[in-house]
Amino acid sequence: MAMEDLKKQAGVKAASFAKSGMLIGLGTGSTAYYAIEEIARRMQEENLEIKAVSTSFSTSLLCQQWSIPLLSIESVSTLDMCIDGADEIDPKLNLIKGRGAAHTLEKIVAGMSKEFYVVADQSKKVDKLGRGMPVPVEILPAALSKVEHDLIRLGASEVILRKAGKSKDGPVISDNGNFILDAWFYNIENPKNLEKEINSIAGILDNGIFARYATKIILATSTGLIEF
Repeated sequence: MAMEDLKKQAGVKAASFAKSGMLIGLGTGSTAYYAIEEIARRMQEENLEIKAVSTSFSTSLLCQQWSIPLLSIESVSTLDMCIDGADEIDPKLNLIKGRGAAHTLEKIVAGMSKEFYVVADQSKKVDKLGRGMPVPVEILPAALSKVEHDLIRLGASEVILRKAGKSKDGPVISDNGNFILDAWFYNIENPKNLEKEINSIAGILDNGIFARYATKIILATSTGLIEF
């Protein structure tokens, strides 16, 4: 079976935990897309009644497209569950997120959720965080030089301002209007401590380490779904 089909299975599995009456956080990314699609199908075909909070503009547009009712994030303090993807996952359920530059809102939503279901494909599972993925760091633009210097002092081997690419000149701008730095900390030994240390630097809003937020990982592999 093609990996894309398996990713869809993972998204469908995560969406199966949704029950009528729930408030649900909906994440960003290719596998989370399938969960949102399945929730929309269940609303139409099974009369599932939920309300959602979105973690990004792109997810909000999907919810509008599929008539999933949205609440503003500032109007909610607790969610029943959240479904989101990840860029790296270690054996202790620590994550790196933020390839889509939405990790600050994603962490707020994950933090207010009673259950946090992570959907991903097998390429995202690693022995230690940081081997193949930098830690995304959202910063105030005015703090650029200071934060770059402080991250290197903290142990980052390289800090790169994320650029928008071919479609746009200049840096990536987050949904919050800020810059994203990609900080390489290879083989992160203590994700929880590093998460706190990075966030203690003035000018940083949040970073992409999610230490012990996840309730369950639903992983699409070549042999089927694995849950842990």
